[in-house]
Amino acid sequence: MSLPQRDISPLAGQLEQTLSAGCLPTEVSGWGSKLLQRLRQPVRVAVAGAAGSGKSALIDMLLGRVVIGRNGGGLLVDVCYGTEEMAEIETAAGKRLQMSGLLAQMELPQDACRVRQTLTDPRLRWHSYRELPLAGPQSAQQDMLQQAAGNADIFLWCSQEFTAGEQALWAAVPDSTKDHSFLVLTMADRLVMRGTLPALIETLEPVAAEEFLGVYPVAAIQGLTARTAGAPQDGLWRSSGGKQLSEDIQRQVDQGRASDVDQAELLIRQFGGTLPAETAPAVPAPAAAAAPQAASLAAALDQLQTGAEAMLAEAEAAGGPQAAPVLAQCMEMIRSLSQSLDAMPASAAVEAAREAAQDGEEMLMLCQLEQDEDAAVDAVTLLIQLKKELMVEPPG
Repeated sequence: MSLPQRDISPLAGQLEQTLSAGCLPTEVSGWGSKLLQRLRQPVRVAVAGAAGSGKSALIDMLLGRVVIGRNGGGLLVDVCYGTEEMAEIETAAGKRLQMSGLLAQMELPQDACRVRQTLTDPRLRWHSYRELPLAGPQSAQQDMLQQAAGNADIFLWCSQEFTAGEQALWAAVPDSTKDHSFLVLTMADRLVMRGTLPALIETLEPVAAEEFLGVYPVAAIQGLTARTAGAPQDGLWRSSGGKQLSEDIQRQVDQGRASDVDQAELLIRQFGGTLPAETAPAVPAPAAAAAPQAASLAAALDQLQTGAEAMLAEAEAAGGPQAAPVLAQCMEMIRSLSQSLDAMPASAAVEAAREAAQDGEEMLMLCQLEQDEDAAVDAVTLLIQLKKELMVEPPG
């Protein structure tokens, strides 16, 4: 079961108790409060783009059913989990209406401006969608985009060409948002028919490499057809581009939730006592046949855990997290782990562990470029995640 599908309520409850009891020092209590908020809400996926860019169709495709349809035009639409299918509609005059069913099937007031659609889909317990219409003066679009960037965890920018005007809007978005964003070339089937898709991707890839996780051509209507067909349509789902995008979004959701869980566990262990049984990481005992090698790895991984916790204590004593020393210590610890792995007898599992440690070292190098508190937190979290990853299948 992936992390987002695991019940993390006990962990959130323990973190709330830790905060309420005043166990966290002032320097990290704000961090703890933000973590608690993130644990208790779904990962928020924002879908933005100009009018007619295919935002509604993309969300419907990801949901696997027609929920918004043609009624999303010009509206701010939130799709989230609820105990029944219902739309709460807000009008420009400030009225709020509740209507049972799906937005796609409703007749809306002419002055409707915002809709909150609830579905009983259990997947929406873990991530929600927000359709963000961009229209009007560029300054108004920039303000809306900046506000959305502050509230979203993952961003999908829908466009047919990602024009210079769109690039100018996106350029002002914070890098922290860009790190979890996708450029979705919607209506890719039309681009294929025109023969312009390969050249467009080639043109946009240098920009996307700096601004997004990648370029994703998607034919949303075909993807939705594949998901709603009576018989399996795996080939169409894949060729529509929907399968790759859906999987990569889920991977970002999983990674974001895993990071939150790891940071919460770290805070509770350091300042709040014992973790709830459901969330305490289980570390299997190494097999007797591989005891010396597994014991060596276990010692190295325990050093990662101990070092990470020590860094929190040092941050408290210093009056707050100090990015440069924390990042330097993290790099030293992961290089020490690499040396321990290099000393182990060669095997496929050991080689896989070495590659994981090398990937971790490269990510830490990226963190060092930031040199801020967030980068320090990310670096410590990375060490904990690396430990968990290697303990699932220890080399040997």
